[in-house]
Amino acid sequence: MSGLQMQNKQGIILKDYKEIKEILAQNGVQRPFLCCGKSFEKTELFRYLKKFNIVVFDKIRPNPRFEDMVLGAELFQSEGCDFMIAAGGGSPMDTAKMIRLMTTNPLDTCLTEPMEDNDIKSLFIPTTAGTGAEATKTSVFYINEKDKMSIGNLLFLPDYVILDESLLTTLPEYQRKCTCLDALCHAIESYWNVNSTDESKVYAEKAIRLFFENKDGYTSNTPEGNRGMLMASYYGGKAINLTGTTAAHAMCYNITMNCGIAHGHSVAVDLAEIWKFMLSHNENVNDKRGRDYVLSVFDEVAKIMGGKTAEDGQRIFASLLTEFNLEYPKIDEGRIDEFVAKVDVSRLGKNPTKLSSDDVRTIYKSILL
Repeated sequence: MSGLQMQNKQGIILKDYKEIKEILAQNGVQRPFLCCGKSFEKTELFRYLKKFNIVVFDKIRPNPRFEDMVLGAELFQSEGCDFMIAAGGGSPMDTAKMIRLMTTNPLDTCLTEPMEDNDIKSLFIPTTAGTGAEATKTSVFYINEKDKMSIGNLLFLPDYVILDESLLTTLPEYQRKCTCLDALCHAIESYWNVNSTDESKVYAEKAIRLFFENKDGYTSNTPEGNRGMLMASYYGGKAINLTGTTAAHAMCYNITMNCGIAHGHSVAVDLAEIWKFMLSHNENVNDKRGRDYVLSVFDEVAKIMGGKTAEDGQRIFASLLTEFNLEYPKIDEGRIDEFVAKVDVSRLGKNPTKLSSDDVRTIYKSILL
C-alpha cells in the first residue's frame, strides 16, 4: 500500500482515507459496519464510505452508553456484517471496540469477564486530534446514564489506523481546542504516572513536543499543523496505553457529565488545578521511586514544555486555557461532595502524589466555585 508508514502492535498505520478500498478488498469484506456520530454523516469521508455497502450505526453520544453498544452489536449481527470501521472522535472508537467483541461474546458477561477475540478486523479513523483512542486498549463508557466504566483489553487495538490530516479541516473551533488539550493532558499525565517507563516517557515527550511545535499551525488550520497535532494525539495515546491516566482524568468525568462542557475542556481545567495543588502538597507520593524522583519529573515536564521549573510548567499549561478562551465551569457548592464520592479511587493511585478525599474536595472547589 502506498500510504504504509509503519507496523506495530496497533496494526498498520496509513495516511490517506482513500486507501480504505484496498483494505476492504484485501480482507474480502462484503458488509462493513460503521460506528460514527450523526454529525459525521455530513462529511466527505462519510460519502466516500457509502460506496462500500456499509451499515451505519450512529446512536453514539459524546459520552458513549453501554445500552447503545448492545443495540450496535445486535445490528451488526442482524445485518451480517464482517468488518468494523470507527470514524470520529473517542466516542465512536470506544463504542466500536466494545461492539466488535460483543458480537461474538455473551452480553450478560461482557462487563464482568474478559471477552475472547474473533476474526472481525477493524479500521479506526480519528477525525479529531485528541483522544488517541486509536492507540489504546481501553474503552470508556457509561451505564444507566451515570455510572462510568472503563474496560481494558488488548483485543481492542485496531488492525488498521488511518491518520489523515485532511479530516481535521472542518473541526469546529471549540472542539479543535478541547481535543488537542486532551492529547496534551494524556501526555503529561502519562509522563508523571507512577507506571511510567522509559518507553512510555519517550512517547509522552514526543506528544508534548509535537503539541507545542504545531499548536499555532493547528489553531490556524494548516495542513502541517493538523498533521502534527494528529501525531501528538497518536503518541499521547501510545503513552497512556502503557501507563493509564491519573487524577485529572479520574476527576474530569463528573465535570463533563454535569457541567455541559467537552471532555478535553474538563480534563484541562482539572489538570491545571491539580498541578498547582501538587506543587505545594507533595510530601507524600504514590510513586515507589520516591519524592525526589517525582519532583524531578515535574521539572522535566516543564522543560519539555519550554520552561525551567515545575512552576513554569504549570503556568504554561494554565496559560493555554486563557489563550483558548476556555473558562472554568461553575456549580452549586452543595454538589461538591457528590462529585468527590464518584471519583475513581483506583486512578488516584497512579497519580504521582497522594490525594485524599479532602484534597479532591479542595481541588474541585478551586475549579467549580
